Amino acid sequence: MLQLKKPKGLSIGKEQIKKKTGFVSLRYRFIFITSIMLLLLLTTLAVILGTLQTQTIRAKIEKQGLAIANNLAAISVDPLITYNYVALEKLANQAVSNPDILYVIIHDKEGRVAGYSRRPDLQNKILTDNLSLSALRVKGPLISVNVPQSGSTSAMDIAVPVYLPNSENRWGTIRVCLSLELMHQQISQTLWSILILGIVALAIGILTSNWAAQRVTRPLGTLVKATIEAAQGNLEQKISIHTRDEVEILAYNFSFMIQEILTQKQQLENQLKKIKQLQQYTEKILDTMNDGLLAVDMDGVVMAVNPAARTILDIHHDHIVKGNNVLELFNKDKPFADYIQQSLENPSGKNQHEIHLQKKEETRVILTGTGVLESDQKTPRQIIFNLNDITAFKKLEAEIRQTQRLADLGTLAAGMAHEIRNPLSAIKTYVALLPKKIKNPDFLEKFQRTVPREINRLNTLIEELLELSRLPKYYFKLTDIRELLLQSVELMEAHFMANNIDCQWENQDDLPSVMADADQLVKVFINLMQNAAQAMPSGGVISIHTSCNNSQIIINFQDTGNGFSPELAENIFNPFFTTKTKGTGLGLAISHKVVSEHGGQIKAKSEKNKGSCFSISLPRKQH
Repeated sequence: MLQLKKPKGLSIGKEQIKKKTGFVSLRYRFIFITSIMLLLLLTTLAVILGTLQTQTIRAKIEKQGLAIANNLAAISVDPLITYNYVALEKLANQAVSNPDILYVIIHDKEGRVAGYSRRPDLQNKILTDNLSLSALRVKGPLISVNVPQSGSTSAMDIAVPVYLPNSENRWGTIRVCLSLELMHQQISQTLWSILILGIVALAIGILTSNWAAQRVTRPLGTLVKATIEAAQGNLEQKISIHTRDEVEILAYNFSFMIQEILTQKQQLENQLKKIKQLQQYTEKILDTMNDGLLAVDMDGVVMAVNPAARTILDIHHDHIVKGNNVLELFNKDKPFADYIQQSLENPSGKNQHEIHLQKKEETRVILTGTGVLESDQKTPRQIIFNLNDITAFKKLEAEIRQTQRLADLGTLAAGMAHEIRNPLSAIKTYVALLPKKIKNPDFLEKFQRTVPREINRLNTLIEELLELSRLPKYYFKLTDIRELLLQSVELMEAHFMANNIDCQWENQDDLPSVMADADQLVKVFINLMQNAAQAMPSGGVISIHTSCNNSQIIINFQDTGNGFSPELAENIFNPFFTTKTKGTGLGLAISHKVVSEHGGQIKAKSEKNKGSCFSISLPRKQH
């Protein structure tokens, strides 16, 4: 199968994807998020359980301590009243036999130590620490948590004032300090249990999340791998995922998309192959065609040029043309540069033009035409110039015309002999009789009338022959055809009126100018109108109609005379050929010559008794 080439730099690999997008596997993200959630859950659970357990145990210890302190207060009333410090000391020492009780202190009503467990040295002394002072001031139970100086174990100090029965007189204070070590041990055991259970739960959660993530990410990984291979150009792969969820639908759609892309790729490859073949075919045609082709964009930059155009324009290196400004490139060939400039300014024009280029010592004639290459918005994008070197054709055309003149010379000589023979015969006759009848007045009168007339006839014939045979000397300039026709009609107006002829004409107002010799064209117009008038001796109508197309101006002269047969129309422009009783038959031959020298054509169309039509076509512009 054909493979489209990927541009350099578009090869995509897995490592590149990770590097470019900060790739982190969805599996690891799922496990990480699950672990974080489990840790937060376990931490919250540990905090809540620890707080609840602490509150519960502390409340229990407070209740126990208050019970001990109240019991000691009840049995210490009599010793406090009698100031029996020995009994109070004994009572304090007996109370600390419980391992949870750190110490017991009994204060008398003056605040002195009446009994201190295991500290007989402090008896009868007043304790000045803040806890002791606070305990002696309160009127009800006081519970404080402190760390004794003898150790680092937290303890709870419970102080209960001692009152006489049915009296508000305070006779002492009982202080019991309970250890909180057991509470901390229980809380620590609970936390360790939660930690162990949390670790187990976290491990189970990670394994579960890993299993769940793999179930999701494994088919997704297959899709990712497929996309990477597709990006690397491997479109011929099959994806088979059966998860019965969105991933399976995604895989199916991706597989369908890959097949569509593969189909489009194959179609594009086939089209590309055809385009390349067509391009090669087109390039081959352009390289082998004899006509020159020059493509220029609307800014005047040369886009393409074929070998024939380089030969015609005398350019030997392709790189000199492409990318250059065409006006700067041909600034020395002003006619061609002007033509290109006009085409760029008016790209819609498609007229053919003859351009004369001076190449070294030779003048070359180039026939040019233009075509417009449009964009998608139907605006001109490029102008295609078609170039054809017709120098040899023009030379051949001139040689053919010269050959035709020589070929017509025989016919011309025969016609001349016929036309000259009659006046010469008359002159010869009168000259021969002149010695005998020189004194005869009637003869002299006929002599003086006939001989000059025949001599003038010979002179007119010779002048027309000279006009027909001499090399053309025309003075071409931009000429308004409408103005020339108007002048010609005005010159013939008196003749038309005298012969009862109505001249009608339809003149197009926007006729373009042509390069012409105005005097010569006026002679042609007058000659055609004179012939039409002579064809209508009893009067009639002459119609003059003008029109133009992309390349020509057409002038029709239509009369309502007798006309002539189509067979005669083939010879109507031959010298000495005429359908009139008078005339030399050179007028239409001269008119044909003038029109031909202007690069145009003149044609005759007629039917017997239905009038005649002479049609002149002239190029719109000549160089």
